[in-house]
Amino acid sequence: MKVCLGQINTTPGDFAGNGAAVRLGIDAASRGDCDLLVFPELTIPGYLSQDLIYHPEFIDRNLAELDSLREYTRRARPGLHVVIGYIDRNTGRGKPFFNMAAVLCGGAIVGTYAKQLLPFYDVFDELRYFQPGTDLLTFEVKGQAVGLTICEDLWNDKGSDGYSYSNNPMQKYRDAGVKLVLSLNSSPFVHGKSWQRMQVIAPGTEPDMTVVYVNQRGGQDELVFDGQSFVVTNGNLVHLVTEVFTDSFDIVDLGSGAGAEIDKVYEAGNKRELLQRAPSLYDLLVLGLRDYTQKSGFSQLVLASSGGVDSAVVCKLACDAIGANNVHAIRMPSRFSSQHSRDDALLLHKQLGCWDYEVAVDHQPTVDMLNTRFRQYAGAPGNLVTARLNAGAYSTVADENIQARLRDVYVMHFSNAYGAMPLSTGNKTESACGYYTHFDMNFSYAPIKDLFKYQVMDIARAAADIPDSIWQKPPSAELAPDQIDEASLLAYAVLDPIVRAYVEDYVSTFNRFSTWVVQHLADADSISGDAGMLQSWLNSSNAQADFQRIISLMGRMEYKRRQTCPGTKVSKVAFGTGRRIPIVEKWS
Repeated sequence: MKVCLGQINTTPGDFAGNGAAVRLGIDAASRGDCDLLVFPELTIPGYLSQDLIYHPEFIDRNLAELDSLREYTRRARPGLHVVIGYIDRNTGRGKPFFNMAAVLCGGAIVGTYAKQLLPFYDVFDELRYFQPGTDLLTFEVKGQAVGLTICEDLWNDKGSDGYSYSNNPMQKYRDAGVKLVLSLNSSPFVHGKSWQRMQVIAPGTEPDMTVVYVNQRGGQDELVFDGQSFVVTNGNLVHLVTEVFTDSFDIVDLGSGAGAEIDKVYEAGNKRELLQRAPSLYDLLVLGLRDYTQKSGFSQLVLASSGGVDSAVVCKLACDAIGANNVHAIRMPSRFSSQHSRDDALLLHKQLGCWDYEVAVDHQPTVDMLNTRFRQYAGAPGNLVTARLNAGAYSTVADENIQARLRDVYVMHFSNAYGAMPLSTGNKTESACGYYTHFDMNFSYAPIKDLFKYQVMDIARAAADIPDSIWQKPPSAELAPDQIDEASLLAYAVLDPIVRAYVEDYVSTFNRFSTWVVQHLADADSISGDAGMLQSWLNSSNAQADFQRIISLMGRMEYKRRQTCPGTKVSKVAFGTGRRIPIVEKWS
């Protein structure tokens, strides 16, 4: 039996585009004499469609496209079964819709299946829309019974996650004697996800079962899907799709008797090889930015380029995503900008091949003008300006931040005037601590929003076209003389793991953090750019006070993070739709 893995990139509401990709797959599977063609979860409407599905016309279009594809299978190879995701209405009690899969063959719908396990954690909120299905689906292909599941239906196998679903569709298929199960997926990337999938799914194929797992690829808002579709039989990896930048239709002969690519793929000794075959973090950042840009209708990008490591990495990502000739990097030096940074930014742009602009920022006249205007209204009893001046409480940080705010204005002017999408350059560590002026993260997209500082540094070190001098100098906002980021916060080697522990694992006490660090270092997890410095700090006399200061700071900055633009999610918990923290609270 031949199966075609239709790993495609869908867009919510793009019924014509999603349908066109499916038709290409049907043609490819027909040419390859396939018996089965499997597409990702919710192929027709796109994933995540969220509240779009409340529009009756949206559901109607999705059903009309399903019918059109049903008709298209009349011209396919006889016997080709096409498995495709769609949405159907629930006409009974419960939630208004079903997350569905249909089996099309020869112009007919020969079977349908409703997803049974509906995730409600992280970025998933399927119980908002969908009623859980209750029935299995088996259909026959070349005399063999084939079962169908959708994404989460596999993840309850043998109690593999922390969510107490009472239902286990995979076990039901095993009990029914089904040896081949197809799985439609829209599973977003997070670090280590490809290994996690194998650990959960592959052991359940023993003995004598095959799972065909098809995942979508591409970027959608904050999510990026890594593909990595695969076939596992009896715990062994038979085939893995490694392409991620273009749609692919790999064909696997399940009856060929060919040897496994990796025996017992779920065993710990295979983790390194499997992760090496996954797309790199950098490639997924490029993919996420490319899709967000192009799916939003833009072909040009603009950013502020300071000569610092964050803007350098964003600039390189932009060039690799849509081509250097479509990237506009604006240098905006102020009186505090070092010659070092000015030279670094200019060299970076030359080496990347992007467009270079320079617009100097002279912020002091703006500060003087504003203070003159505000103070002319001062003097009345109870006036805020008068009270703060009399108390010596005027914040000079506001004067410094005018530089950053003017830069934001200049970038937005370029965007508005010339039609380029503006990029933010902040990283996760800075976002956690609110270490940015309020507008800096309010552009259209933040490609490194979910990267810790050490991850940004790792990308810069590995990039031949980012000058070494950019990542070798101490990070600085250069808003005041001799300003260094780590003097205001903590060393990034310490700050990165504090942020990760607090945001991703909800560690909020120093004792728990110390244990967390020891465990992660023992497991050789990458949590810091300098593990030695981190361990030394843990043993210092001021470590506990520093830790509590940063925890409190992160809590107070929720109001700023809530207003930031989207960015590619690559971690277990990212700032955005998957993390729901009140702005006004007293816990932190």
